[in-house]
Amino acid sequence: MTGLEIALTVIASSLSVTVIVLSAVLFKRKKDTRKLSDSIAEYLEKGELTKFSTKDNGFAILQNSVCDLENALELERHNTELEIRKNSDFIADVSHQLKTPLAGLRLYVEMDNSRNPSEHTERELQLIGKTEDLIAKLLRLQKLKTDVFAMNFQTCEVSDLVNSIVYDFKSMYKCKAITVKGNGKMRCDREWLGEALSNVIKNSCEHTDTDGEIEIIIEQTEKSTMLTVRDNGGGVGEGDLEKLFRRFHRTQNAKPQSAGIGLAITKAIVEKHHGTISAVNSAKGLDIIMCFPHIDGYQAI
Repeated sequence: MTGLEIALTVIASSLSVTVIVLSAVLFKRKKDTRKLSDSIAEYLEKGELTKFSTKDNGFAILQNSVCDLENALELERHNTELEIRKNSDFIADVSHQLKTPLAGLRLYVEMDNSRNPSEHTERELQLIGKTEDLIAKLLRLQKLKTDVFAMNFQTCEVSDLVNSIVYDFKSMYKCKAITVKGNGKMRCDREWLGEALSNVIKNSCEHTDTDGEIEIIIEQTEKSTMLTVRDNGGGVGEGDLEKLFRRFHRTQNAKPQSAGIGLAITKAIVEKHHGTISAVNSAKGLDIIMCFPHIDGYQAI
């Protein structure tokens, strides 16, 4: 064998070894990447943190960066939950302090009204009732946001739920034309979703003329169910659209008895169903759109 042949053989052997080593490194890198990807998925689905790596290589730096990011997100979530609970506790304490003097005030006004009824005492009782209702709704909203209420998710026919709600509103608003179109199925808490829909339909009834028209449209796709409540009440100002679901926000044409809490409660309920809610002005009035993604399995939120 000549020197050239020997050299070529050595080079070929070296290349073979290099290819084998690179293949092994590439295989290990793919394995580590798949493992890190699975770990990230575990965190997103179950909240299990990625393990910190003690190795000294480039991939370990990436893995530890993912670990740091997850811990930062956990800290931020913890601080947010703590702040929400502090806010909820504050509102609960204030509400509790208000209930006792309100109860006493109601008692004295009722006594005055029984002895000497007048327009003033009747009005005072109405205002006390409105204040009590506002406190109850505010507490309900805060409890929803802090997960005090557990939701019982079951598959239901959306049209059955909507029609049962519409039946009650037709008796309260006899001159309104309330119609339901479409059908679909979704997992939801019937009681809570019913309250969310009732708040929206009530809002539409109050913001339309005596012979107003309200249409509830149910649309279902493979991945989501969408509910649209459409009225012909003329819509709201562009500046009100973004603020419509904020608590205490009242539009320019809001009823005097409106406290601005109902749609905020609706938004909280929709979000507990992992859904989104939005409002847009249509040709004749306002469309309030609720979109619920289809999520398999039972979840108490």
